[in-house]
Amino acid sequence: MKSITQFVIVLIFILFSKQFKAQHGLIRAASLNVGLESALSITLFNSLDSLFEGIDRGKIDTSLIDRSNFNLNFAIMSTLKNYENKDTIKVFYKKQLINLYPVSDSKYFITIAYIGNKANETGNLSLLLNLIATKAKGNMRFSIPLNYVTSSWKTKTVGNITYHFNDNINIERANIFNKKNTSIAQKLGVKPEKFNFYLCDNYQQIIRLLGFEYELESNGKIRDGFGVMENTIFSIMNNEDFSHDILHYYSEKIRTRTRNNTAEEGVAYLWGNAYYTSANGEMISQKKMVDFLNDYLQKKPDSDLLEIFTKKPKIYSSLALEISVKSVISGVICNEIEKRKGVDGIKTLLNCGSGDENYFKCVEELIKINKTNFNEEIKKLVIAFK
Repeated sequence: MKSITQFVIVLIFILFSKQFKAQHGLIRAASLNVGLESALSITLFNSLDSLFEGIDRGKIDTSLIDRSNFNLNFAIMSTLKNYENKDTIKVFYKKQLINLYPVSDSKYFITIAYIGNKANETGNLSLLLNLIATKAKGNMRFSIPLNYVTSSWKTKTVGNITYHFNDNINIERANIFNKKNTSIAQKLGVKPEKFNFYLCDNYQQIIRLLGFEYELESNGKIRDGFGVMENTIFSIMNNEDFSHDILHYYSEKIRTRTRNNTAEEGVAYLWGNAYYTSANGEMISQKKMVDFLNDYLQKKPDSDLLEIFTKKPKIYSSLALEISVKSVISGVICNEIEKRKGVDGIKTLLNCGSGDENYFKCVEELIKINKTNFNEEIKKLVIAFK
């Protein structure tokens, strides 16, 4: 009797394990044509299943991640948890392996489709994901296709920055960014770091390098940025100067409180640039934006700068639609803080805590500008800005 009970328990455990595996494993498209020998196919499929089980649990087996660009590979694959099967929410996605083919003796290109339900819609494509599988000592390791896609790109190291580019590089701008990378880090009291910098045409090219051949939420976006991830930079519009986001990167290392967006954007505009490029592909400097604001105020002398700061009208459309007048004005304030209080004043502002009330409180403590005298004092600073 005891042996029968044990047998039943073991059988249930085996069946449950298989069911669990099936729930999380990839669905293989009926049209999938895998021209690989049987043992290799089994190894690859089992490794893929294990990878996505780990993604779903939020605990990826690191032995499945390729060692080249390991941190970036791991970070991107960790984000895939957002797409995993969920029976308790209205939006869920089923993963379907739709393509797999060798690109060398030991590397395989994989495409996975995430087919989802959203509200009452069915069958919508949420994501087309590309991965590279590499066979090493009988095991499979996975990576985003970054190295594979850019294998024919050129590289150029400028100081701490290694640029990867498909065609040309503007060395003058690269040198400017390398200097800003050093100066911004040193101002904030942290060590300048080394970065891999990929010059990209637009946001769609960036996400393809990361493996997202198509992503529903990114559909049509071209001027969105990706930021800095694992000491890797992806720039839009092939611009070598990414100093705006480098400020955000280093600021995170010295902040002791929740980020204040108004303060940090102001410093990023002042020490870096507007982030977005102009029509001719140049990053737009704070000086150019303040001069533009000054001209605007000359034409509209009755303008109230506190109202402009609060309501954020789109006054920079002729330069770049995405430029924030609020951030430009915050940059003017940050410039005055740095003049009067030095970098310590900037650090104080960056650590003022979230929200504009904390921002205004800190600015008043540092340079006596408040909502009551804002319009008058900021106009003076705009006119005098250098």
